[in-house]
Amino acid sequence: MQLHHVAYLTKNIDRKADELCRLLGVTKCSEPVVDPGQGVRIVFLDLGGTQLELIEPAGADSPVAKRVLKSPGLFHLCFEVDDLEETLRRLEASQEATVIKPPQPAPASGHRRVAFVVTTGNDLIEFVERRTEGAT
Repeated sequence: MQLHHVAYLTKNIDRKADELCRLLGVTKCSEPVVDPGQGVRIVFLDLGGTQLELIEPAGADSPVAKRVLKSPGLFHLCFEVDDLEETLRRLEASQEATVIKPPQPAPASGHRRVAFVVTTGNDLIEFVERRTEGAT
């Protein structure tokens, strides 16, 4: 398991990306992508060793629309794992985390499967499948 990205919730990913690129000297490593399954628009910034995922609601009915109004900022951590199902089974068996979004392909992650859990400490954590050899 390794850190894949840190997610940051913002009202406008284009403005936030421009601001952070100027301020930190980082670059975009993706074009903005709409993920209809998550109801968000996403862009990734290259932090040199990990990525920052900027997330904005894709519409008023987005699951993050209300949250971005009251508390934009750090949103979740994402870890890349070899076996997504085993990771989720282990976490649920610990009774310290609940799967809130089961595995599904994510356009912003090259259609690799991702899943979300919430811990008993109220932390949101995303897991993404590691690419297999030969996968694009």
